[in-house]
Amino acid sequence: MPAFLVLENISKYYTSAQSVVMGLNNVSLSFSLGEFVAVTGESGSGKSTIAKVMGGILPYEGGEMFVDGRPTSHYGQQDWEQYRSRRISFISQNYDILPGCSVLENVVSALVLTGMDKKKAAARAEEILEQVELLDKKKRRAAKLSSGQKQRLSIARALAKPAPVLIADEPTGNLDSENSAKVIQLLAAAAKERLVVMVTHDFEEAEDFATRHITVRDGAVESDVALREANEVSAAVPVVRGKGKGKSLGRYTAWLQMASRPVWTAILLFFFALTAFAMFAFLGTFVMNLDDSFTRVYDPSAFLNGNDNRIVVARTDKGNFTEEDYDALIAIPHVTQLERYGFLADINYYYREGIDYMVHYENVTDDAGNPTGYVQKQITMGDTNLFLQAVPYLAKGEKFLTAGRLPETMYEVVAVGGEELLGTEITIYIENKKKWPAGTSIQVEAVVVGVTDKGEHLYVAEQLGRIFTAEVSTEVVVAPIYDEPSRYVHFAQDIIFEDRYLCSASMQTILVNQFLRLYTSNGWGDLDEWVEYSKQEYPFWNYLDTENPVMLRPYGIHDSSYNGYYLVSPESFERIVPDAGANVVSLTVSDYAYTERVLSDIHALSYPAISPYQLGATKQDPVLAAERLQTLEICILAFLAVFLLQIFVLRAMFGMQTGEFRLLANLGLRCRTAKCSIVWQVVLFTAGGQLIAFAAVLCCMGLSVGRILDIVKYLPARHVLFFMVLHLATGLLTSLWIQRLIGRQVYPGTLRYADLKMDEEEAEL
Repeated sequence: MPAFLVLENISKYYTSAQSVVMGLNNVSLSFSLGEFVAVTGESGSGKSTIAKVMGGILPYEGGEMFVDGRPTSHYGQQDWEQYRSRRISFISQNYDILPGCSVLENVVSALVLTGMDKKKAAARAEEILEQVELLDKKKRRAAKLSSGQKQRLSIARALAKPAPVLIADEPTGNLDSENSAKVIQLLAAAAKERLVVMVTHDFEEAEDFATRHITVRDGAVESDVALREANEVSAAVPVVRGKGKGKSLGRYTAWLQMASRPVWTAILLFFFALTAFAMFAFLGTFVMNLDDSFTRVYDPSAFLNGNDNRIVVARTDKGNFTEEDYDALIAIPHVTQLERYGFLADINYYYREGIDYMVHYENVTDDAGNPTGYVQKQITMGDTNLFLQAVPYLAKGEKFLTAGRLPETMYEVVAVGGEELLGTEITIYIENKKKWPAGTSIQVEAVVVGVTDKGEHLYVAEQLGRIFTAEVSTEVVVAPIYDEPSRYVHFAQDIIFEDRYLCSASMQTILVNQFLRLYTSNGWGDLDEWVEYSKQEYPFWNYLDTENPVMLRPYGIHDSSYNGYYLVSPESFERIVPDAGANVVSLTVSDYAYTERVLSDIHALSYPAISPYQLGATKQDPVLAAERLQTLEICILAFLAVFLLQIFVLRAMFGMQTGEFRLLANLGLRCRTAKCSIVWQVVLFTAGGQLIAFAAVLCCMGLSVGRILDIVKYLPARHVLFFMVLHLATGLLTSLWIQRLIGRQVYPGTLRYADLKMDEEEAEL
């Protein structure tokens, strides 16, 4: 029978930094299909080296090895990988099984790595498992098998692979006599259709089945004795030509390795989750601190209300906003409320005695400083920074009230709280610090007609927003009256109220036409002094309709020091202050972290908009600025530390997988596929870790962890995506180092270059 595998003067050397050791010395042997060859020798004699050279696991330095008549000395890395995949089945005394995988998957993997379809591989695997009496345990984890069962599984995997040469290196070394006999019988049966070379330390156990006995000593063949006739094999076992591609095999191998070591997989998955969460925390804090607004001190010279959640919006044409404008703005993500009268948000109000304002009384003295016996009530406003807000414009379908109704006049309000507040009378002091003289305020007696759970404090009627819109345009405050005026304002003396209008002013007021500038009396005004003016009517123009003024006629004097407070009939009010909305609106953002995104969305809709806080926060606190800079530096160093930790941990963890890679390489796993599987594992671990980290972030948000909530608010979707890609990139960069490590330790041929290419005929075999 022609020789299938021939060793001709093969030499092998083991080198180290100190010495060179001879492994094989001019070994010449030939083997034919159908033989069952037993190779024996003392430990270190070279018998395992012969097996590994024949199996393409170790390269040889001298001589030639022929396979089916063709030399192999010119083989390069891919050639040897193809040789191990298609020509060799290898059995080790250490079983070399995948402990975390099932019995069936261990056998299937050997076939899939040759390119066989997984479904066909499973059918073939079950046939082989039945031969080795393991079919009933096909779903059991390989780690739970006994020693004999593990070795039979190793043989089953070798038998399932359609390779013409089966090499068994000490397959019975760890077995008792009963299991050793079963293994020998299986190998002998396999020799009926292929070449079986068994390296053993105990020839007696194979003596009854071996067709040939080779003895090795000191790296050379000491004897080669034929024992019986070999089996007749007409041709080599058919070579599998599967259609498996590198990427799909790499993905399959990645899953196989992850499944084979569940504890190792769980540890790495947790580690990736930890690094993903750490990168999110450190980089998120870094991005959050790129905004230095929190280090700045607000200057109220432009806007009195510097709430960082406020955005002021106008129209490009400086016209009034419409319902369509409101709907477009309220639909912007993170906008919670829309104040149609943006000027209200810069006007203070006070309504809680002892909190917002203090009441005290002073004795009234005459010009000489003598007490008059009268006590005067004095109001001192606090520094609570409450600003007027009208009933907000909300998104369609969103409910504002929890009970009651909306306010209809400036003397009705909605309060935040429960139904017990309905009907409560509240004294409100309104103060416009930007336009009115210092210490000037208007007192309004209001009734709570509705309650809500949105925001805090009070919401006034739309009418008050229109009143202060008129003030901006006319430099006065105009308000309609509905009942006796004494309920709402206090006058110096009783006045006969006619059906027309009432204009109330202080002693130093300046009307629109400045006619009353001459009046400079001190103290409370005397009605008689107004006689010459009471017969006059003064035009009051609607700022949107300058052609049709409303004629106002003064009827009395208000004892307030505020200048320009006008009470008119409801009909005149509608003419002076039109129904159209204001040309400035104020938006409330759910958190300052969203300000830039909201501004960007507003500008995309072609509305001019600014953040009063950003405009006024021009001065920087040096202490806070230094703390911010320190935080940025810590975040950068922490990220680098996480990156380096990931490199070294992954290097160590994947280094533990060298044995699995070597096992799969013996089964036919190619170096390129092995490297591809590393990339797939990194990608899968990264994706799994990020999902766990995402769940952890959601958990922290549910527990209201402040720092995590702040980071999430500051990070738009594009930043989160960037962090995910960066996390993946750090893992992939590390995988390059791991691939090089596996290439060196598992595929030593990767360091050699082929001096010749395989011809087409050889490549097909």
